[in-house]
Order: sequence, then structure tokens, then C-alpha cells
Amino acid sequence: MKKIGIIGGSGYIESDIISTFLEKQYDVKISTSDITKKVNYQHLMDLKNSDNLYVCELDTSSKTDLSNFTKDCDFVVFIDPSDIK
Repeated sequence: MKKIGIIGGSGYIESDIISTFLEKQYDVKISTSDITKKVNYQHLMDLKNSDNLYVCELDTSSKTDLSNFTKDCDFVVFIDPSDIK
């Protein structure tokens, strides 16, 4: 199964993108800046095939964290919230 990493994917707008990949049977790994704030991503656990969804804490300013996050992904998407209008 292919795995997509989505950096910045824990928001409501991104849930459509995540849902699409889950429905196409991808493993989806998303990042959040604080994994203890489940309110930021809990809504994603209700998506179809959410058993293939993985939430990881990620400090995007850390090259090591970015490398670890992306190392097992077939491709990676970066969603910059400032680009969403």
C-alpha cells in the first residue's frame, strides 16, 4: 500500500484531501505541531478507512523531524495554511 505524508494536514479544510486518499486505500500520515491537542485532528478519525490514518507530532523547523516524517512516504504534500483562501 502506498503512503502519503501530509505536512500541515490536521485542519478541517485538509480533511477532503485526506478523505480522498483514504478512500483510494492509501496509508495517510499527517502532521500536527502538538499531538496532545486532539481537538485539532480528532474529526479525521471519523473518516472512512481512518484505520489507515496516522497522526505524528512534527516540528517543521527541525530537519531531523522532517526527515523522520518523510522517510517511509512514497510522496509528501505540504499544505501551507496561509495559501488557503
